[in-house]
Amino acid sequence: MLYLVSKDGGDFAVLLKKYGVEFKVAATLAHALRTAKAGDGVAVLCDEYPAPRRISANWKAAAQNGVRLFLEFPRTLDGVEFATGISEPGFERTVTTDNNCGLEKCTILAQHGAYLREVKTPVTPLLAQARVAGYRTAVFGLPEKMFPVLFRHPQYPSVLVANANFSKFITARFTPQPDWAKVIRFIISFLAPDAGLPKNPQWTMAVRPVKSAGESISAADELAAFKRNVEFISGALLANYHNTGLLIDEGYSAKIDHLGRQMRRQLTRGDCTGEVAMVFALDYKMTGNIQSRDFAIRLLDFLFTSDTLICLDKKSPVYGQLKFFEHTPAYYGDDNFRAIIGAALSAKLLGVKRWNKPILRNLHSVLNTTGKLGFRRDRLDWPSSFSDGKDLAFYQNEDFVLLRPHAQAYLFSGFMLGWKLTGEQKFLDYAKSAIAIMMKAYPKVHWTNGLSQEIARMLLPLAWLLRIEDTPEHREWLDRVAADVEKLSQPCGAIAETMGDLSMGDYPSPQSNEAYGTTEAALIQENGDPACDLLYTTNYAMIGLHEAAAASGSAKYAQMADKLAKFLCRIQVKSEQQPYLDGAWMRGFDWNLWDYYGSSADAGWGAWCIESGWTNNWIAATLALRKLNRSLWEML
Repeated sequence: MLYLVSKDGGDFAVLLKKYGVEFKVAATLAHALRTAKAGDGVAVLCDEYPAPRRISANWKAAAQNGVRLFLEFPRTLDGVEFATGISEPGFERTVTTDNNCGLEKCTILAQHGAYLREVKTPVTPLLAQARVAGYRTAVFGLPEKMFPVLFRHPQYPSVLVANANFSKFITARFTPQPDWAKVIRFIISFLAPDAGLPKNPQWTMAVRPVKSAGESISAADELAAFKRNVEFISGALLANYHNTGLLIDEGYSAKIDHLGRQMRRQLTRGDCTGEVAMVFALDYKMTGNIQSRDFAIRLLDFLFTSDTLICLDKKSPVYGQLKFFEHTPAYYGDDNFRAIIGAALSAKLLGVKRWNKPILRNLHSVLNTTGKLGFRRDRLDWPSSFSDGKDLAFYQNEDFVLLRPHAQAYLFSGFMLGWKLTGEQKFLDYAKSAIAIMMKAYPKVHWTNGLSQEIARMLLPLAWLLRIEDTPEHREWLDRVAADVEKLSQPCGAIAETMGDLSMGDYPSPQSNEAYGTTEAALIQENGDPACDLLYTTNYAMIGLHEAAAASGSAKYAQMADKLAKFLCRIQVKSEQQPYLDGAWMRGFDWNLWDYYGSSADAGWGAWCIESGWTNNWIAATLALRKLNRSLWEML
């Protein structure tokens, strides 16, 4: 017989019930031991984790009498000394230290919310928490410093000690599921060898994709995905500001706690604000939703009038440009123009003319801080970037080139928008100059978190250039980039993340265990890892392919866009346990696991982060454009 000492048996009870495994729930260890006999298993679960559980002293007698025990997060335990302090989990991950759990040594597991506690007594861990680099395997081996989280008692081999939360493996969203299935089966089989669990037990994930890889997607499903994302953004990310303004939070942190919760990233960004307004404006266009119209208007009114998000100093060389974060006087060119594209579309759809001046002011201001070849420093700070002889003329006249589409591609797109709105030739000249220089070097370009994102971001400006000048050369450029996107496309529709030459990358995968979590980073450890990136790549491929198909009339591009749209509809988040996440898209997705997963080495934007702009808005907006059968260029 298997006993679970707990209020309700936790997630162990959920799994055991599913597979018809007989067990009993007992209020205390003493209650369980009244009927438990030699050969039975007793799991004493820590219901109040991360507060350690008091374990009554009769566990030793039970162990001596042949009862098999699993003791979860004990406060104290005879024969094992724990440090008094409990530290919040950081960038440590759970890793196997031998092959005894049914997994190969050095297998990496995401055990969210596993609070760390030092075990002072020498033990031989089966699982440990450690800072390790790798995708699903610790590629540099095990570090010297590790925190045991699962081990046999040094004096009683029939006692398994858990120095972390295991009984909430569903609630806390442990992943990858196939690997955790082996660990959970090992624990249950340790307690009850004849339990009869299947080799690979399954459970419904608390946060999961809305559809499986093979399920069909219709036009109605695309519309439903758009509506669910509008509900997610409006319900989980908006915040009132002094009763009149409206703010959009950046999103949700990648960190997941022991109850499966994610914390909101509550700082507001200029780019996210302008981008998200576009989603609400499109919702109003399609459905007549007055609330969405109100949301879009209040977001953009605040964006263009509050000095928390925009430079309103007429004497500043960055007058009219949008700030990175609220009160942060850093001005990124691509961030500004992604927001302005969203704002310009919103103004057109809603018929609001009061934003025209700040939109044009922003376009001109960014243009005026751009070098004569059409490239702009990716970031300018006010006033520090304009000191030591570096005035506005310095930036306007420099022969600056940055072959990094991550920072430049949407700058080029913004220049073409500026030309469309004003007819000023300088906007178009700068875009054409810079694109020609970029495409002469392509594909040997500088990359940020991965090479795939640089490829994907070039689709939009090349599609818009074709709109303006449909020449054989411009078609060849678009064809070349689209062909590279097609090479990255997987049968399920995912766009594979890749890294290029490491000497040309800013934030590759960590090249040592010690480097994990110390800077921005790719979602993969090495090329071939089955991850796609919805923060930096797939989102921009979606809008880029849509615009490329419309600009070129290519049936092939339209098919590529269809394939990607269906994939994104399938992997939209569904969750009853964490309903505020329902309808979102996260950053990292593994198409083999069919789950949100990745090497979460990025110090700020890990695999499970959710970005209101960048990710969610561009995916949702493109789905809306598909429903309207219109291109973004046509509607601006």
